[in-house]
Amino acid sequence: MACAAASSFIIAAPERAHAASLTLECARADVFNPSWDAPITFVFEGDERGTLKVAGALGEFEIPASRQPLQIEPGQTGEAIDGNAKAHVKLPALSDLDACIDKGSGGSTDATSDAFLNARDQCMRTLPPASSGTDAVAQIRLGFTGDSGGGEDAFVVFKLIYDAASRAPGGKMVAEAFPAQCKLKK
Repeated sequence: MACAAASSFIIAAPERAHAASLTLECARADVFNPSWDAPITFVFEGDERGTLKVAGALGEFEIPASRQPLQIEPGQTGEAIDGNAKAHVKLPALSDLDACIDKGSGGSTDATSDAFLNARDQCMRTLPPASSGTDAVAQIRLGFTGDSGGGEDAFVVFKLIYDAASRAPGGKMVAEAFPAQCKLKK
């Protein structure tokens, strides 16, 4: 099953705009992968620039991040916290993932094909993480709507791009997590 994540989320928490630390706890690291159905925590420390620490089902790591204003719609503003850097994470070994996808997709290497996307998602659900972890580029965006819509305080866009070359189209394998039940720690 292929899913698309929204490309931006916002933080509408003006009272926290210049706080030195913000902690977001999510009850589930991913809504689709049963092996990632475990808590994950994001901690941002800093003002405009700082560190985003991640701990949970996908490992423990930290990356540099920034906080900046964002216009949500006319007359409504918020903030976004973005981090993008290399990290050592808990994902399946890339060679195992490539082989599993080849088997499950019937050889399709078109990244937009349903066969490739379904095989990738299925393999991510069934393969265990590499025992020594793997290197990836973590791309994370945190956002808060300020209204706890749907019972959540925040949304998270979380992509992990394998650092090593893959047989995936474009040469890079991407794993996406969709954290859920995210609440600000108060």
